[in-house]
Amino acid sequence: MNGLIRRSRLARVLVSLLSITVISVGAVTTTATEAQAGIVERVDSLEGSTPWTRWEGGGDGDGIAGYDINGTGARSGVNNGWLHVGNGWAANRLRITLDGGLVNRYNCNVGVWFNVLNSGAAVGLQVWNPNGWHIIAETYPWVAGGGYRQVSISGLNLQSYSGDIYLQVIYGNSNGIKTWVRFDDMAIQCRTPN
Repeated sequence: MNGLIRRSRLARVLVSLLSITVISVGAVTTTATEAQAGIVERVDSLEGSTPWTRWEGGGDGDGIAGYDINGTGARSGVNNGWLHVGNGWAANRLRITLDGGLVNRYNCNVGVWFNVLNSGAAVGLQVWNPNGWHIIAETYPWVAGGGYRQVSISGLNLQSYSGDIYLQVIYGNSNGIKTWVRFDDMAIQCRTPN
């Protein structure tokens, strides 16, 4: 897994995956739908009893990534993911297969919902190409605490990519104050040309 996650602003090198906190065993729930005419969408809201079979978590320092199963902290459904960091970083990523349903990929948007359980934090959303592990797109906005807020990247042209890409949430912290960041409803949406 070396070279898996390159730190651009938050983390430079992932040396090894530290820990994944998991609870339960069960089914897969990534959906691909045609949201509106000409729009193809894939959403993963971490539902099912085994989201870790689709999501890959890791971290460095004291950062860990995990999941709340059948809890009350989800934006939708009953499951959500979380990142917990005091000094270090944590990330969780979802593999998306572009071939098949996402044929026309010239105008894509990716998004996720974050809930910072503190006054706020700079959280990251990244799109990765595993072929050489380079970042296709990234954003690190400040997300205020107090409920779920959406972070997104729009206008992505993914036509030159095939196979898989990864959508990743990441949070880094160096102040020693352990902070929880929940996430839910990761989505990619691509418009087909008219």
